[in-house]
Amino acid sequence: MRSAFRNVTTSIRKLIEPNTQAPGQTVYLTHVKWITGKSQLEHYFKRYGQIQSVNMFYDSRTGLHRGFASITFEEKESASKAIEQRPHVIDGDRVDVEPYVPLISKNKKKDVML
Repeated sequence: MRSAFRNVTTSIRKLIEPNTQAPGQTVYLTHVKWITGKSQLEHYFKRYGQIQSVNMFYDSRTGLHRGFASITFEEKESASKAIEQRPHVIDGDRVDVEPYVPLISKNKKKDVML
């Protein structure tokens, strides 16, 4: 189960990585209900601060989102507040919030280890 979750999280991070989101300003959301939309997420999380963007990840076959999203705040403090003030309940279910951690490519990882 953990490896499956890790694979999904890694896939999501690869999709988000090109957006050059700043560490500390972006949070990941997991377990988002399929009926929850961008506007609902924005409305819920704007209580923590100004939101720069909301990204949801969709299944190309069904057109429904996959239960994952990311929110980028204008300020790092807003993201920290959202992470600290768990649990978050949206549309009757708990949504998990995690900090954005940039991936290190294999080449960069080798450079860091030297």
